[in-house]
Amino acid sequence: MRLLAVLLGAALVLGGRPADAVTPPEDPEPAPSLHCVRPVATTAVENVMEAQWSPDGHTLALVWFARVPSTRSPAGYREVEVADTLDIRTGRLWPIGVGDEVDWSGTGAYISYWGPDADELRVVHDDRVVARLAPTIPRVRWVGDGLVFIEKNTIREWRDGAVRTISVIAPPYVPKYPRDDVYFSGDGTAFTLTRYSQDGTLERYLGTTATGDLVPLDTGDARYIEWAPSGHALLVRDVDRVELRDPDTGTKNVAEARAVHAWAPDGRTLLLGTVSPTVPGGDAFDAFHVWDAPGGPPIATLPNLLGARAFSPDGRYFVGVSRTGAHTTRLEVYRCGGAPTAARPAPDAAERVARMNEGPGRLVRPTAGEISQFLQGSHSGIDLATPFGSLVTADDDGVVTSLERVNVGGNRVCVQHRGALESCVYHTSLPLVRVGDRVLRGQPIALIGMTGVTTGPHTHWEVTLAGRIVDPLTF
Repeated sequence: MRLLAVLLGAALVLGGRPADAVTPPEDPEPAPSLHCVRPVATTAVENVMEAQWSPDGHTLALVWFARVPSTRSPAGYREVEVADTLDIRTGRLWPIGVGDEVDWSGTGAYISYWGPDADELRVVHDDRVVARLAPTIPRVRWVGDGLVFIEKNTIREWRDGAVRTISVIAPPYVPKYPRDDVYFSGDGTAFTLTRYSQDGTLERYLGTTATGDLVPLDTGDARYIEWAPSGHALLVRDVDRVELRDPDTGTKNVAEARAVHAWAPDGRTLLLGTVSPTVPGGDAFDAFHVWDAPGGPPIATLPNLLGARAFSPDGRYFVGVSRTGAHTTRLEVYRCGGAPTAARPAPDAAERVARMNEGPGRLVRPTAGEISQFLQGSHSGIDLATPFGSLVTADDDGVVTSLERVNVGGNRVCVQHRGALESCVYHTSLPLVRVGDRVLRGQPIALIGMTGVTTGPHTHWEVTLAGRIVDPLTF
């Protein structure tokens, strides 16, 4: 608890506002729309990695990282993940615990998160830990107030303090993390199993939660799959192709697109667009097409935020993070409603750009994630941990020189900068650029993945100068 208190205090000092800050009154609230262009004043929280909306759309469960002293780190510090809740209406920031992967139950009565050593999944109710579970696969799914998870060869459910077995998985398909990664559909009725191999090939299977049965899932050359947040539609993506599958009808909607995707508030409708370079973040608004909409493609207007880009369930807010420096970010909440002409840029954008252009450390951190391993010994780069599918951005202006799979590092994207400087991000799932593309500092170039040798979703950030490894934190 002492560590949690210190970290909570750090968040408030860094954020610059007290935890009981109240959101000031704003203009009369328009009806919700897909135009999210008006910043909401609330308690500032820095370095947010995850943001999950409560079912009523009033509260965010956040995971942010703080620096704590460490004699084992070459930098003299390590970055620790902390989970809090933030009430958007009052600005009240309240601690959950030290850990990550927060999620709400269907009614909002419970929150689950992985504890500090990632060895137990905790369930919290009324500020008390009411369950400590031992899933063997990190990803879980709330269905109402029942928590569905995999433990060894069984699919289980925790509900009302008791655990029951739903089904048993046959031996050939029993998942072993991180060789295998499993995600449940939005309604929890199905799940995908992705099996990673050293040679770069992927095996995918579609499972039924109620029976534990799995069948091969044909995704062709697609590099990325993701369940819709609601229901059980499956998004299947390759570099230039987007496909949304409906397992009930067997139908496939296909589009040719190289874009960033997001989900509308209903958790079923797909949005496709381009995110502007995030330096300085928060000062640009991007047009996203509502895919396959009746009567043509209406437009959504979204701020160019990083991290957990997500609408609240009621469609009134959109959340993410903007950059405040080369290695720091800040939580941003935008109100959705009205017309895109009401867009209000962040007032301190010019000041933040100036800070990022001064002194050493010009290279910006490619994700809104924490440093899980520094450059030291035989480790040739910096590992940045963040949720699967998160945006990876260019650390500086340059030209894309490589999109390829390499042994151990998995799928990588490399960018050549001026002065014989080159940077590469590894373990990605899907590239968003082509070889020869010119990119700007902060421009999305890939999505976080688990290709190659990994212990979880992250990217290995490696920088060389004339072929010699350099430290991207100080260069």
